[in-house]
Amino acid sequence: MDVLALSEPFPPPPTPDIPLCAGCNQHIVDRFILKVLDRHWHSKCLRCHDCQVQLAEKCFSRGESVYCKEDFFKRFGTKCAACQQGIPPTQVVRRAQDFVYHLHCFSCIVCKRQLATGDEFYLMEDSRLVCKADYETAKQR
Repeated sequence: MDVLALSEPFPPPPTPDIPLCAGCNQHIVDRFILKVLDRHWHSKCLRCHDCQVQLAEKCFSRGESVYCKEDFFKRFGTKCAACQQGIPPTQVVRRAQDFVYHLHCFSCIVCKRQLATGDEFYLMEDSRLVCKADYETAKQR
């Protein structure tokens, strides 16, 4: 009786590396692979960190997170002097000296009336606004 020795199996032929998606951690076998921040993504998995909208054309990043343009500028762009929230670049703003305001935040702190072009107002040291009528009334007291 002959004794047959089992030999080690031959290694499988090399296959190209199939990247893992940074979003879902699954292999990407789609026709197109997105590469952002040196990571690979399925097109359906590349989404804004804040609003979860699918990012198809452009994205912005900070650290390891990706954002749509709107949310990136809300988080990291110019802040409103009144509410301290970010102002997206597409939004109309009002300015007073070096301060920038959302339209709805550009209002008198006393009467809450939104100030319009041509309105006279006082800019307080802490960036708050007071319309001329309320300032004059307060000054007389």
